[in-house]
Amino acid sequence: MVSLIDIYNIEESTLTELKSDRDPARGNKGKTDAKDFYLVDEPADSETGQIKSKVVYKRSFEKMTADLEAEAIDMKKLSEDNPNDIVLFNISEELKEVFNKFRTHVRKKYKDE
Repeated sequence: MVSLIDIYNIEESTLTELKSDRDPARGNKGKTDAKDFYLVDEPADSETGQIKSKVVYKRSFEKMTADLEAEAIDMKKLSEDNPNDIVLFNISEELKEVFNKFRTHVRKKYKDE
């Protein structure tokens, strides 16, 4: 049986390759399929009777970890784009360290969440 990799002559991509090629300008960096918000109805408008809803985002360790990782990747790319700026490099390294500390803490303390 012939595999698709042999037919199309491509290499399988790894997760690190995908993360390194992400577009930082896309927004919603730690996006997941889980519903991470809920709606709260506000009082009806006295003139039109229209009811507006306010979006309230839930806090989660999973989303925060994903967001921090995305920001650390973006900062590293920004630092690489400006190799002469030592301040950006230092901030990039500090952000990577903060991400690693946070991820380790969440994995140890909040295993179920």
